[in-house]
Amino acid sequence: LMSEPEADLPAQVRDKALRLLTRREHSLEELRQKLSQRGFPHDVISVVLQELKARGDLSDLRYAQAMVSHRAKKGYGPVYIRQELRERGVDSGLIESAIIEGEFSWATVALGRYKGDFKDEPIADYADWARRASYLKRRGFETGTILEVLGEWVSPG
Repeated sequence: LMSEPEADLPAQVRDKALRLLTRREHSLEELRQKLSQRGFPHDVISVVLQELKARGDLSDLRYAQAMVSHRAKKGYGPVYIRQELRERGVDSGLIESAIIEGEFSWATVALGRYKGDFKDEPIADYADWARRASYLKRRGFETGTILEVLGEWVSPG
């Protein structure tokens, strides 16, 4: 027979997981790591996470959708967001669904980010144009989007 504290372990894991999920959405992998760090046994964590997933309390798709929305509002592009979600163990199919469903105009997101940082300062020269393009690339915008925001480099004269 299981001792009293052992029988209570799944309830403790479930309680902790739900408290974390109340604060914000988590990916399954992220939640697994947080529960592991708290010293809960891996087998119990797996059982509880599958149960929460089946009940709909835990959803990698919902997590990905929340992340896409949050990051886009902060001025990050799809390349950056994809990478971040992959690092958090989210399936690439779910990542693509979340990005498509987000229906963001990435050019609008990029322009907002760009204007926030570069105001209306004119582009001085090619080095300046390249620096700005590189800035948008680091924030996860694709080349086509960057060209929509900056325009092609045309040397003056």
